[in-house]
Amino acid sequence: MRLAWTFVAGLFFAGFVLLTTSPLLLAGIATSLWLRHIELFDALAGESVFGLRLQDGRLQGRMVNVNFHTAQITMPGHPRPRRVLLRLDVINTDVFASSRAEGLVRLDAWPLESPDDLRRPPLYTIIAGGRAAAIEADGTLVVDRGERRSVYSLGSGQWLYDADSAVAGFTLDGDRRRVVALSGMEDDMPAATVAVLTYASAQGVLQRVLLTAQDPTRARLLRSSMSLIRPLVRMEDASRRMVDLPLTAGTVHIPVGDDRLDLTGAQIPQGLALTPLIPWSAGR
Repeated sequence: MRLAWTFVAGLFFAGFVLLTTSPLLLAGIATSLWLRHIELFDALAGESVFGLRLQDGRLQGRMVNVNFHTAQITMPGHPRPRRVLLRLDVINTDVFASSRAEGLVRLDAWPLESPDDLRRPPLYTIIAGGRAAAIEADGTLVVDRGERRSVYSLGSGQWLYDADSAVAGFTLDGDRRRVVALSGMEDDMPAATVAVLTYASAQGVLQRVLLTAQDPTRARLLRSSMSLIRPLVRMEDASRRMVDLPLTAGTVHIPVGDDRLDLTGAQIPQGLALTPLIPWSAGR
């Protein structure tokens, strides 16, 4: 009798618990079913990951950094700046490697005009070699490739210029920002090439100029010092702006007129020449 009474008491208690908790259980099931029919958020997550592995007896370290940024960017064909979402991925394939150029940088850009924009493919994608990158306030992406920096427009995703030294920046009337950058010759250029001078804005290249020397040996000697040469911009008088390149062979003086480099009025040391470079890979 005692066991029968215990069994009946257990059934009664179980029924009481089921009766009191059923509303909560039903509410939980209903909430779960309702949430399946709506999307609270589609998450775009940033992350920072570091990993180690042993490769051929050598320890390798891989680092991945993903960050999101919002910015107001002036884009071609749009009278007003557009608000965009930028995803910047920086992958260091081996943080212990001696070469600073190893790695990969990727940037994707989406407009932020409607929620559906983020479900579509990005406006553009930039992929470049490098181990560090920064989104600048002037609307450019700067990729560190070791001794050289590559600059891309956030308005179009196009490559603008390379710089082996600090660039010279100035502002024209109407708050038009301009930069002058200097970089050494590329492998596919003639042996007499010394450097490439780029005159650009954050939206695009305005002018690209080739600095050459008549003597290839002299050109090679000048190229070895390009990382130490910084373009300088000065006002010669109240209305005339000059770009100076203080080379070891002498200083090159180039007037700036009508938002262009005036090559016809340039003062160039003997044996050197300035040649317009048209075209040269509008996008890279």
